[in-house]
Amino acid sequence: MPGKPRRTIRSFASIALLVLAIAGCASARPAESASADVSAQHMVHLLQVQLPPGKVSGQQGQGLSAEPGPAPSAQVLFEAGGSAAKVAVKLNRWPVPVPVQYAQCPDSAYHPYSRCSQTFLPGGARLVLDRSPSDEDDPAGGELLSALLTYRDGKQVLVSEAGRATLPLTHEQLAAVATSPLWHPVLAAMPAPPARPRTGSVARLTAPQISRIIERLLPEGVRAGQPGGADGFGHITVDDGRGKSLLAVNVQQWKPGDAAMTQVFQNAVTLPDGTHVSVRQGPAPRGGPGTIEWTVDTIGTDGLRVVISALNASAYRLPSGRSTPALSLEQLRRIALDPAWRQAIG
Repeated sequence: MPGKPRRTIRSFASIALLVLAIAGCASARPAESASADVSAQHMVHLLQVQLPPGKVSGQQGQGLSAEPGPAPSAQVLFEAGGSAAKVAVKLNRWPVPVPVQYAQCPDSAYHPYSRCSQTFLPGGARLVLDRSPSDEDDPAGGELLSALLTYRDGKQVLVSEAGRATLPLTHEQLAAVATSPLWHPVLAAMPAPPARPRTGSVARLTAPQISRIIERLLPEGVRAGQPGGADGFGHITVDDGRGKSLLAVNVQQWKPGDAAMTQVFQNAVTLPDGTHVSVRQGPAPRGGPGTIEWTVDTIGTDGLRVVISALNASAYRLPSGRSTPALSLEQLRRIALDPAWRQAIG
């Protein structure tokens, strides 16, 4: 998605080298014994011993027990160099493949203030570094820095710090904590996650596939920008010469006659071929000041559902950049009903 360019705090080459060096030093420490029980105090201890010199207070933790419960975590208030921030760590185990929304940079359509980059470390783990507002509805109110490390087997470490002034820890320091082998015994003790349940809605197209189809179906004179999205959802920004507009499409495959979809489309218009079409206009959910959203929601007799929405802004949470979306409701309707979606599903 176009707009403010994404930037790294420093080059990922230097961060990767730092991570490897620190991991090598940490591996020389005595290994913590893996157990089905990890106390909250132990989680706090593991976080504290990895912080540089400074004042630590407000310790809180969540342990791991044999019984199902919240993920192990810890947080402290850390003060150093005249600045303070809440520093936290949380461990997760996801089913493989890990859903992209849990392992990649925040989606620019919903998090336009995020400044994020990612790299792959030796062994295939993905390291994501992000700088975002602490409160996205108040972008100037404080910052949230995070380092998210996701291993190929679904194990994950999230380290973050949040504060209203200059933050005491750098992204490199957060990355060093996230990649520390001290978390390995806790991760190993966490139970394997259950497989993701199959629901009535199954996403079958990737974000790049959806974005490419949107671009092919745009009206003449409308320019497409950077794409984004996740499985089953794709978006691009478009510009007709009068300002940028977010254009997003959800593609789902439902069982024909599904009760949930019957309820959704109970007041829809039915076309001669049996396709149901519903149109919505109004303020954009999670939209910025003056942002409106136009949506055309369709479902065919075979259960293929295509939902297309357009904003009068380049992303959610941003203020409107134009009076109406770049595409009319009729143009949105044509895109949603185009046979290209059914052909792509196969």
